[in-house]
Amino acid sequence: MRITRRGLARFVRRLVVLIGLSLAASDAQAQKLSIQGDRFAIDGTPRFLTFITYFGAMGAPNVVADLRLMRSLGFDGLRIWPNLDTGPQLMNRDGSLRPDELKRLVFILDQARLENLVVDVTFTYEHIAGMTPATARVGILAATDALRSYENLLFDIENERNVGDRRFMSEANVASIFAGIKATDPARIATASNAPVDNAQYAADFTARLGLDVTAYHEPRPANWYTFNVTQSVVRALRSNGRPAYLQEPMTTRDDLFRYPSQDRAEYFLQAIANAKLTGAAAWCFHTEVGVDFRTGPPFLEDRLRAYPEPEWAFVSSLIPRVLLQANNGVNYVVAEGGGGGGVRADRTAAGPGSWEIFSASVRTGGPLVSGDRVAFTTSDGIHYLQAIGGGGAALRALGTAVGLWETFVIEKPGGGVILHGDAIALRANDTPWYVVAEGGGGGNVNVNSASRGGWETFRVVFVSPHISDSLR
Repeated sequence: MRITRRGLARFVRRLVVLIGLSLAASDAQAQKLSIQGDRFAIDGTPRFLTFITYFGAMGAPNVVADLRLMRSLGFDGLRIWPNLDTGPQLMNRDGSLRPDELKRLVFILDQARLENLVVDVTFTYEHIAGMTPATARVGILAATDALRSYENLLFDIENERNVGDRRFMSEANVASIFAGIKATDPARIATASNAPVDNAQYAADFTARLGLDVTAYHEPRPANWYTFNVTQSVVRALRSNGRPAYLQEPMTTRDDLFRYPSQDRAEYFLQAIANAKLTGAAAWCFHTEVGVDFRTGPPFLEDRLRAYPEPEWAFVSSLIPRVLLQANNGVNYVVAEGGGGGGVRADRTAAGPGSWEIFSASVRTGGPLVSGDRVAFTTSDGIHYLQAIGGGGAALRALGTAVGLWETFVIEKPGGGVILHGDAIALRANDTPWYVVAEGGGGGNVNVNSASRGGWETFRVVFVSPHISDSLR
């Protein structure tokens, strides 16, 4: 059998994942999910969270590799349905937990904890033959007790509980289950999601009436679903109750039953998540169905995502932006010499920017790049970060090996908003007055010693990874 270079590289990557996890320390610290006002917080720091649907996790054969992939792509969390009928189901019809299936769920949550991923555990009682809201309460409270030690979870009591079919769960039933969760584990964050058969204001009022922790809403899906005005209208209504607005299920990338508009290009989803962040949402979920049923098809989530270059793979491979920084002269690019670990200059020409000119931008508070964000830039060697020596007032080097104050920059765009391909931006060293400057406008040294923003302090962002195009501004 002929083994391609790409196939060999994928095999090696998966082997490294398995070896790395087998050597991981058993006391690895999990993230703690909490709420601060209308924001989610991770380990006490507010963060915009990006989830991906992985409904069929209970039946997924390669959870270790799949979750490692999610973390490497830049996701903060995953959404699972432990009662889904495409794999082992957590509950019996009477609400009792199945021991082997509980072990399976715990295994998934342990892997998420190792990867510092948040898990949205969404219950779907309609998938258990003969289960009722009353027995669903028994099962959810049993799960609450069994999973008490996991601080990186939130519960959705019932998916789309306002739809008038087998999913329907009354307010009284939701309220009873929520009260039981809080009596069992007061720290557990819990909600119950609403579908767009009712509007966003209904979802906000429902959350407020019942005292739920989060407003989880599944957005309407018109052709312009991803635009700023549509997103702002939804998020503004959801935030009216003062709780985190979780856009838990926006447009799906594909659906076997319905044909939806504006779903075939990553650019729609990139704009949607950016507008969610801009309008004050606390979290957004990439809703793909490739992880629903693992009984057929490729066993690895990566292969399932790659099978759809648009929109799945183009979107997920753009969450951690890879950028070039072009100097103000329009000719030269910033380069970390040797790929990192040494000096930084702006003397490469537009004729051939290579790998040393590519930086991965990590937004410290989550989500896509927006003006005002605190950002760290990883060099092409994957080890070093751009660093303002002394925190500013001196040179720019690529010496940092962890993100600290000296490796953190504030990205600024005239007029604010999302950072788009081709935008002019400036980089300021954390909370200092010092800007990154390409001396002479490019062609020489790069320092962090300018106290004013002018031409030499201005760079053009060129996205190497897919990003929002000018046509969707």
